[in-house]
Amino acid sequence: MKQLTYTLLLLLTGVVLAVSCSKDKGNYAYTPINDLTITTVADTFYVTQLDTLDIQPVITGMDPNRVRYEWRVSPIIDPAQPLTQGEIRIISRERNLHEQITLPAGSLYFFLDYVVTDTVTGVSYFKKMRFQVITDFQKGWMLLEQKAGGADMSFITPGDVIFRNVYSSTNADKPLPASAHKLISTDAGGLLGILNMVYYDGGGYVLNNNSLAVTGGYESVFFSPPAVVQPQNLLKPSAFSWGPYTFSDGKVYAVNGIFGSKLFGTAFSQPDNKGYKVAPFVAGGLAFGGIVFDQLNHRFLYDGGSTSTSLKTFPANTGLAFELSNVQKKMLTMKAGLGHILFPTNFYAIFKNENNDDCFLYTINADGNMNTSPVAEAQQAILNSPDVHRSPDYLFSNSIRQMYYAADNKLYVYDMAANRSRVVYEFAGGENITSLQLDNNTNTITLSTYNGSAGGGTVYFLPLAGTGDILNNTYSKKFSGFEKIVHLVQKIG
Repeated sequence: MKQLTYTLLLLLTGVVLAVSCSKDKGNYAYTPINDLTITTVADTFYVTQLDTLDIQPVITGMDPNRVRYEWRVSPIIDPAQPLTQGEIRIISRERNLHEQITLPAGSLYFFLDYVVTDTVTGVSYFKKMRFQVITDFQKGWMLLEQKAGGADMSFITPGDVIFRNVYSSTNADKPLPASAHKLISTDAGGLLGILNMVYYDGGGYVLNNNSLAVTGGYESVFFSPPAVVQPQNLLKPSAFSWGPYTFSDGKVYAVNGIFGSKLFGTAFSQPDNKGYKVAPFVAGGLAFGGIVFDQLNHRFLYDGGSTSTSLKTFPANTGLAFELSNVQKKMLTMKAGLGHILFPTNFYAIFKNENNDDCFLYTINADGNMNTSPVAEAQQAILNSPDVHRSPDYLFSNSIRQMYYAADNKLYVYDMAANRSRVVYEFAGGENITSLQLDNNTNTITLSTYNGSAGGGTVYFLPLAGTGDILNNTYSKKFSGFEKIVHLVQKIG
């Protein structure tokens, strides 16, 4: 029995050895792989809705007779199911892309994959790109003009194309009254997203981000309409603060719940039995949430952030640069100053005496405290600054301690350290500045002037030098032929 076992093992071993030592005499046909590369003029494209997107890839190292092409776009979201991940859609099977884009315009990008597949090997090669669908009115400058019997809007695109009467041509059934005075364009964050609005006495309109068509009244952004509809402002002071905040007739409202809503709640309740009527500005940080100024009682208040629905008083502390609960002046503005654009902690407030034209600069540290890093950081009388109280607006640099303001035909820069102002640009006599904005990203002031005649409104772009002066002492762009521009704002795309 044992001998038989050894014999079988020997035979099996012989078979294994025979197999392992035999020579492979097979004759195989090998197919070469299409080793190709794909390049395009860019990886990011912008296309106006309903226009044609043209992309002509350069492909090297392939046999064009054995490949197929696909242009895939994602994510395509079904409006009926907005919370889904969306689907991938093939929009072309041609070598070059030449397709009309009917996808909705918006601030987000679509992913675009160019897929070249070798039909012999089955190997696919990908070129990943993206594109944004835009409209003529998605990015640029909105201008609010006063006209005979009412108001209208014009628009300047990033490509310097002017569109006139864009509001009336889109909203013929909702004419703007002559009292229209303010434009809003802000990324409010969360579910609220980008908000574009126009305010007039006793009301306002929400405008579609792509077409500027009216989508609702000012009241439509509230759970319940304010007791008095008199819109004043809407802003989000910091990416890290709660809000955004809107102001109507001296009351302040916010979207709370960590952006768990896209509607404003009821007005913040008063901190005591004195009531409140706030100026339409807010500073914001993590320490106190939103900080506002109660013009009725001449005091700063704060909401505390999070889901707070009531305003609070600051504790008494006379050791700070100023007493937060006792500022007997009128607030003209409060805006972000030094610091990062998305989350500034330094805010400047301009005040004016109630009984004369003397003005003052107050500095708020929104992330400060009542002791070591005081929230009431500094204050000084503004000296050597002609007509500072008359400016239509006040602009602050986020990199140097300077403020820009205007009076009549002169643009001034106020040096906070030197406590004096100087003229940095002067227009012709009678061509007075009506509105001004500063883009800290491009370090450019955009302003409007009006000379009192029909079509006498003009928009200028003034680039700034590192010293705060106008670069080369001249404007970089000029657009004329408008009516009186009462407000201009850079529209967020």
